Amino acid sequence: MKLIHHTLSKLSIVMIIILSIWAGFFYFSILDEILDETDDSLENYKNLIIQQVLRDTAALDNHNDLMSQYFIKEISEPQAVRYKERYFDSTRFYETEYEFDPVRVLKTAFRGQDKKFYELTVMISTLEQDDMIEAMLQWIVILYFTLLICILIVSEIVFKKSLAPFYKLLNWLNDFTLGGKNPPLENPTKVKEFRKLNETILKMTRRNEELYSQQKQFIENASHELQTPLAICRNKLELLAERPDCSEEQLQEIEDIHRNLGRIVKLNKSLLLLSRIENGQFHEVKEIELNPIIKELVEDFQEIYEHKNLQIEVEETAVCKVRMNESLANILVTNLLKNAMIHTPNEGSITIRIQSAGISFTNSTDGLTLDQNRLFTRFYQADNKKSESTGLGLAIVQSITKLYNFRITYSFDGKHHFNLRF
Repeated sequence: MKLIHHTLSKLSIVMIIILSIWAGFFYFSILDEILDETDDSLENYKNLIIQQVLRDTAALDNHNDLMSQYFIKEISEPQAVRYKERYFDSTRFYETEYEFDPVRVLKTAFRGQDKKFYELTVMISTLEQDDMIEAMLQWIVILYFTLLICILIVSEIVFKKSLAPFYKLLNWLNDFTLGGKNPPLENPTKVKEFRKLNETILKMTRRNEELYSQQKQFIENASHELQTPLAICRNKLELLAERPDCSEEQLQEIEDIHRNLGRIVKLNKSLLLLSRIENGQFHEVKEIELNPIIKELVEDFQEIYEHKNLQIEVEETAVCKVRMNESLANILVTNLLKNAMIHTPNEGSITIRIQSAGISFTNSTDGLTLDQNRLFTRFYQADNKKSESTGLGLAIVQSITKLYNFRITYSFDGKHHFNLRF
């Protein structure tokens, strides 16, 4: 979830609560005000009726019209003394419309000119008030949602404008590549915190660029400084082996040393390659078709491992294209294919299945399943350790897959299965 949407969701919850409380308070306040006005009308109407009765006893007759009605009946003095004036809601039956309508009722007691006590019941129709309250409730709901939507829209516009420097900085960081040609950060802003953030990010990126350059320089130096003396040693051994006075035992020792030096050279190259991959030094990316690369490598490896008499089958169901560095694509396929070649017994079989979304390598084995927890770690080798294996091939494969968010999995069902998914 984006920051602006996260903030608006929190703001909307708060606004819904606040506006709901406000709408309820406003509604009941208006309702109470209308009820007070109705009761005031009943009070005034009561006073007018009592004054009229005190002037003219003929007014003691009941009165009934469309909007109001009153009844007067005689009560005893004890009842009048204990009588309490009260207001309440009720209904009245209208014979003309043959239905009940809501009314507000006031009951009170008074003493007439004839020294007798009377109970006065005054009714006022509240039908129009109910219609008004219903209309008012509808408009409050409409106002509530309109106000909420307007607040959220305005808030989003304000947030987007306020956070524009932040999102511009994020986009610049997203496009930033160590060791690549990065455009300068042009993010002017009047907000002090954003200016401070820009300065901090620039300092961090400069520092990372310096560290990256130092690491790159170290790797290049290490490659040169280690490979040169190793190559000299191997040449010296080859010259030494050509001397006619070397015994058979000495030649065997020279061969062992030469083989171990060759393994050190391979280890050095593999470790330097791993370091370059993990430091992100392969920037060039393009779309690569893996089908021809796999078929070419299969032909090359068949010649190298011809003595093992392996049966290699390539099943193509689709064209497999990926977007990555071309050198790393070759290294990825080479290591997986070489791993299958090395660990397949003589007269064994290897099946390579090429699909649009991935490649699988299946090879027969005379061993057991591999340790999946350690399989892609550096220097891991199965119990049947091969002398030509450095233990870094699958670690390199794992580093490449992590770099491009690919997925490499292993399974065993009597055969080794390596599935590469893009």
